[in-house]
Amino acid sequence: MRILRQTSLLVFTLVVLAHPATPSYAQDCNAMVAQIDELLKTVELTDAEKEQVYRLRDQGMEHSSQADTDCSEPLSEALQILQSK
Repeated sequence: MRILRQTSLLVFTLVVLAHPATPSYAQDCNAMVAQIDELLKTVELTDAEKEQVYRLRDQGMEHSSQADTDCSEPLSEALQILQSK
């Protein structure tokens, strides 16, 4: 009985620890997209740079809607382009 209780507690702990990661990724993605959108209003970009930033933004948005992917790579790249201006 004690082993069953310990196993159940272990499984519960693992589920609780793993689950909160998904919402924080979504919040981080949303914050990064908002930052990109604000910078796009004021930063001067060439047409090619604009196209690349929008493509990376869209990729990040797509990744943020999928639980098993990370949006930060394409969104960070878009922010780097914008912040280098």
